[in-house]
Amino acid sequence: MISITAFAAAGLAFALPFGAVSSCGGEEVRFTGVELATFTVPPDTETEGTLHTEVERNAGFFAFLALVAAVSGAVLALLGRGGGGICASLAIVALQLVLWAVLLTSDGGSELFIGYWLSLLLLVLVATAHLVRTVRARRRRGDSSWRYALGRIALVLMPSLAVVALGILLVLSTG
Repeated sequence: MISITAFAAAGLAFALPFGAVSSCGGEEVRFTGVELATFTVPPDTETEGTLHTEVERNAGFFAFLALVAAVSGAVLALLGRGGGGICASLAIVALQLVLWAVLLTSDGGSELFIGYWLSLLLLVLVATAHLVRTVRARRRRGDSSWRYALGRIALVLMPSLAVVALGILLVLSTG
């Protein structure tokens, strides 16, 4: 029941304000997760720029993947099927890619709002619950659980770990 609720709430969080991106030219676009996932980010009515299409192009596909994974997780949980941990993990990876895509799109500033953070938090909670359940089952069977758990965590955090590693390499190479 917790899994169904968390997945459904994470999907619903996409309807909340998700983020804003601005350019040095003064253009700013604000969007919900649904607008981003459906490639319908509204343009800035004050300017005639194309920042909204850049945001859609850079982050829209990842938002779509995250939303599909969250909805799929809710459906699987509702049907009593397995795969919820995989859905949560894929959604978390996709949301990390949304974060980096939004940050890299902006030359004036970017912000992520409650919809993004709430969906990410809920998905992390459901992924953690699935991981704990799997680790407990592995322990009961006598299988190794630490390596399994750390490996899964590293896979889910791969986009952020890669960006941090690249940043460290850049700092070291310019220092």
